Amino acid sequence: MRAIVVGGMGLTGRCAVYDLMGNEKVDEITVADINRTVDFADKRVKYVKLDASDHENLVKVLRGNDVVINAVQYYHNVNIMKAALEAGVHYLDLGGLYYVTLEQLKLDQDFKDKGLLAIAGMGAQPGISNIMASYAASKLDKIDKILIKDGWADKTNYPKLFFTWSPSTLFDEFTLTAIHYDNGFVQSEPFSASEEYDFGWEVGRTKIFRTVHSELATIPTSFAEKGVKYVEWREGSVDIEKLKFLSDIGFGRTDKMNIDGNEIVPRDFLFKLLKSQGMLLPPENVQIKDYEVTVVEAYGIDDGREKFVKVSAYFKYDEKWRVSASQKEVGVPASIVAQMIMNGTIKGKGVKPAEQIVPTKQFFSELAKRDIKIKAEERYNMN
Repeated sequence: MRAIVVGGMGLTGRCAVYDLMGNEKVDEITVADINRTVDFADKRVKYVKLDASDHENLVKVLRGNDVVINAVQYYHNVNIMKAALEAGVHYLDLGGLYYVTLEQLKLDQDFKDKGLLAIAGMGAQPGISNIMASYAASKLDKIDKILIKDGWADKTNYPKLFFTWSPSTLFDEFTLTAIHYDNGFVQSEPFSASEEYDFGWEVGRTKIFRTVHSELATIPTSFAEKGVKYVEWREGSVDIEKLKFLSDIGFGRTDKMNIDGNEIVPRDFLFKLLKSQGMLLPPENVQIKDYEVTVVEAYGIDDGREKFVKVSAYFKYDEKWRVSASQKEVGVPASIVAQMIMNGTIKGKGVKPAEQIVPTKQFFSELAKRDIKIKAEERYNMN
């Protein structure tokens, strides 16, 4: 079995590599990235220098592998999928933030024609969250609504701001039009429809907001036969409003501005400024101590009675790998599903979301082995 992780030196990609290394049946792991920043200390791991925008070289590097995990910025998803098609390699990624996911789904027939499988959005959110929704849906005959809620808390004893997840993706969520489903897709302002939600564990009560997210691109369709009428994603943390403030005053913009005769892109300027002060990436030699909880609530009918199903996922930083919760929770599920594709547990053709093809029971079992906790509860309305 041969796997390649494009962007494998990144914050999340390296966790996919670490997890692949834990399977002795994986013969070779290729880490393809623009720079070599991590020594994986495993003879099965080889590094290949790669610019993900170089299509010809990308196809060459992918060819001969069984599956590619795309762990680079989601802007490259469609191009890497097309390279996987040309190279004859199964594909999965970490999400497309709704709009790119829609473009990826258009390649369904192309992957079917090549006898290949692509799973769009197989990280944590999307990915684990989709499979949680699949579990909840399996407990209902009819679905009224599915609510996906995500909250996180960083308890690292460190005075400066830093990002444990792609800052570009975060600022996209602050600025792109939000989507929810209410008997049809509805657009709204990003960070509208806020609510206070108690996630329990270390996250506790947190204010969450409606933003754009990949789950909305597939879940309404996946469970249409059960009559789902409403689907929504909301997220938040104690510090997220500080970042939103930066976006609101203009630092989320990606267009060029002329300031005193100099052209600048506000978002690029902000990131360079933060990087110059050691405030962009997690600090070296500091163990990030963060926590995240994702909750899927499903309401509907089972056996003729109103029923509520709640599935929760608990994520915690990893001291062994010295990574944050957000890094581990995204990289590990991608590795798990890549291994399921390679060993034949998952078979299929075309472009699929996780909720349509990943076996729930086996997947949750694999998460538990990696100390990612899934809790499910269900109750009937007794009124």
